[in-house]
Amino acid sequence: MTRIARTFLSLMALLGVAILTVPGTALAAPTADPAYNTKTQHLTSEPTSDMPESCIERSITLASGYYDWRIKGAAERPDLYLGAGRYTWKDCLIPGDGFYVQQSSLNPDNPDWDTILLTDYWFLAYSGSHQWGSSLLPHF
Repeated sequence: MTRIARTFLSLMALLGVAILTVPGTALAAPTADPAYNTKTQHLTSEPTSDMPESCIERSITLASGYYDWRIKGAAERPDLYLGAGRYTWKDCLIPGDGFYVQQSSLNPDNPDWDTILLTDYWFLAYSGSHQWGSSLLPHF
């Protein structure tokens, strides 16, 4: 009887290992890491419209699919579909009288596609070092 019980337990353990290793049984699929286009710089809490704008730009190659595009702050475009290809990703911080306008753009190299924009307004509570920019989070 002891021999049968040990054999049964061994078979159950092997069956459990087999079930845990069957392809496609993962609990959650990993998602891709976000991409960032950011800059850290000293900003004043009292900007004026005669101050120069500040920009950061990079080239990025994207797979086709849905992305969450966010400006650091509040503006976002969730579930944005982007076609596969190369884009120029540019973020600019434009001083106004007492505020900043941040504008992010994705300009595809494909001439048949339009540039898309995302805009937000910043009001800073204090002068100092601030990071600004945007991120793209793939849904895959």
